[in-house]
Amino acid sequence: MTGITEEELLEFLKAIEEGTVHLQPEECIPQDIYAGDVPYTASNGWRITIFNDCNEWDYVDRVIAADGRSLRFDDIDNFMAVAREYMPDDEVAWSRYGIPGYMRFRCTNCGVDIDAKVLTKAEYLCDRCRGSS
Repeated sequence: MTGITEEELLEFLKAIEEGTVHLQPEECIPQDIYAGDVPYTASNGWRITIFNDCNEWDYVDRVIAADGRSLRFDDIDNFMAVAREYMPDDEVAWSRYGIPGYMRFRCTNCGVDIDAKVLTKAEYLCDRCRGSS
C-alpha cells in the first residue's frame, strides 16, 4: 500500500479549514500541550498530529488515513514542498484545531485572551464565562 500523497494531504487540510472535516483532540486540551504533539481524530476517520510550539500551530507531524496509510513529518519536509509550507492562519488554528496562537491562552467558551497569570488551567475560561457557568 502506498502512502498518503501530497494532494490528499492538502485536500484533507483544506477540508479541515473549510469545516467539512471536524477534528476532536485525543484525550487532551490543545492548550495543555503548550509545546509538543497534539493528536486529533477527524470526522472522516483520519488522524492527524500537529506540533504545537508555544501555543502556535507549527507543522503536521503525522497523518494516518482511514485505510491505514500514513505520512510522517520527514516525508512532508523532504518530499512535499507545498505541504511543507502549509500554515493555517491564526483564526483557523484556533477555530479548527483549538490552538490559540503564539504565547496565548484563550477562553474555550468565548475565545477571549486569558492572562496566563490568572489562568485556571483545568478550565480555560475567562472571568466572565467562569462566573456564568
